[in-house]
Amino acid sequence: MNKDQTYGGLILFISLIVAIVYIAGFFAPWVSMYLSAWPAWLNWWAVAIPVFLFVLAALLICMWIGWTMLTTPPPAPLETEVTPEPKSESKD
Repeated sequence: MNKDQTYGGLILFISLIVAIVYIAGFFAPWVSMYLSAWPAWLNWWAVAIPVFLFVLAALLICMWIGWTMLTTPPPAPLETEVTPEPKSESKD
């Protein structure tokens, strides 16, 4: 296995463990009926932390877009502006 495959396997394994803990924490009230040692407050954190992170990520992306728009100079015009010539009224 090369280095990329090793990193991929490590990411897969860690993601699987986090997903199992997240799902168990999300359904903690039902799990706590069977396991008295499982803390009931864990299900609230299983929802609150991802929502907090997603909102924060969305706001950071918006801030990055705003900063980029603020600091990027306007593009050069593609064509020179054409001013219409005044119409001359000719009487024949």
